[in-house]
Amino acid sequence: MREIGGIRQQSGWTLWGLLGMMILVAFFTLLFMKLFPPYMANYKLKRALETVASEPGAATATKSFIINRLDKILYIDYAGGLVDLKTALKIERGSRGRAFVISYEHVEPLAFNLSALIEFENRVEVSRYR
Repeated sequence: MREIGGIRQQSGWTLWGLLGMMILVAFFTLLFMKLFPPYMANYKLKRALETVASEPGAATATKSFIINRLDKILYIDYAGGLVDLKTALKIERGSRGRAFVISYEHVEPLAFNLSALIEFENRVEVSRYR
């Protein structure tokens, strides 16, 4: 207790303050535990896309070859079936080469009927002058 001008004043946490802080910590812990796995899976997908783009002949590879190669890499990384690559993979042509783009959405249920929608877009530029 502190004494201000002869009056004793209590300071510190109350039970309600402690309970509120514990609820906030539990909420953000739940949020982290639910949203971390989709971001890790997206990291594996991006790394696989960069691996395919760095291989020789990637600038002239067909879409089916790229999808097949990505499927094999993702299967090894335990991330197979993450996204339908036939619809998510786009190959864009530019003046300096090609770009492999994978864009998809992931819905992660949090609690009851509350869900989080996460949008991912991974782009890797492939120069034709490798």
